[in-house]
Amino acid sequence: MLTVFMIMISCSLFSLKTYRYLTTGPNNRSTAMVPDKRAQCEYHRTEALMNNASHLELPPVPKYSLRNDRVEPVSLEVTRFFTTLTRSVCRDFLVLILSPIHNSEGDLENYVKLIYSLDYPRHQLSLAFGEDNSHDGTLVKARSVVEKLKTMGLRRAEVFHFNFSDDWDSDSWMKEHAYSNQLKRRSHLARARNLLLKSALKDEEYVLWIDSDIKSIPPDLIQQMVYVRGDVVTASCLVADNGGGGRIYDKNSWRETELSRKRQESLPLDELVVEGYVPSVRQYLPHLRGEGRRCVPVDGVGGCALMIKAECHRKGLIFPETLFERHIETEGLAKMAKHMGYSVYGLPFVNVFHS
Repeated sequence: MLTVFMIMISCSLFSLKTYRYLTTGPNNRSTAMVPDKRAQCEYHRTEALMNNASHLELPPVPKYSLRNDRVEPVSLEVTRFFTTLTRSVCRDFLVLILSPIHNSEGDLENYVKLIYSLDYPRHQLSLAFGEDNSHDGTLVKARSVVEKLKTMGLRRAEVFHFNFSDDWDSDSWMKEHAYSNQLKRRSHLARARNLLLKSALKDEEYVLWIDSDIKSIPPDLIQQMVYVRGDVVTASCLVADNGGGGRIYDKNSWRETELSRKRQESLPLDELVVEGYVPSVRQYLPHLRGEGRRCVPVDGVGGCALMIKAECHRKGLIFPETLFERHIETEGLAKMAKHMGYSVYGLPFVNVFHS
């Protein structure tokens, strides 16, 4: 409990440091006189602002999320309090956007609009698709989309074609959320992610994983994630509903509880633990809003919108293709990250919406 408490304090206090850009270096990249040689984010929020959330109306944090996928709406004042950044912050890093795609032809036009909507210097962005044996026109469409993205001023954009789906038929993909498919399916997805990462990563400082079928993202998504200065950072992934708050789509972003850890201790090491099939005794990321923090420590992450420091990947952080502490793919990555000593955070007030 003390460790979690200290991490939560750091989520508030890291924002109090101020780094001023002093000069402009090669390729119009700012340099700063800070302990780290790379330019850092410039923080403008005061200690009083960051530590004075007591006046805000926040939903209570449930002891366990159970079967509750409902996200209670919060006021615009609350959202702004926890997400407002000045436009100039966190724009000085090279970011690689990676998206695995399979039978995604119908999603890619909207995907282009999402990338176009990002309020981030395009000459700092690279993008790569990893197409895996689609049965529609995804590969052709992706190549067309890449050419369009190049005209937007990205550093580079490319498509990699991977054909290792021989053991994963289209009927299985149609039943992608069936529990019996999860180990095989998630292992396959992890392999696709790792191969895309190995093929595409060059000199970038951050890797942003975005699902190709995301419907909307905040324009400052990259800045919000970089601002945390965490090693692994995930946003909340919701689907819209008529109630104004939304429902949780990606239940892979969660925090362990004492009970969830205890239950796992009794399981065989070769048993896969996944969310969404039985009442959860964990706490889903969006349900942690009531803690009143811009970022919160979590133990599992999903891949809808996931940012990872490239250096972590270079030092061996991957998406486990086999079980790692009873988890696989994105949740397995979070478990591996913590095992390697990396920080894992979630942004409960930064929402991406799934189609």
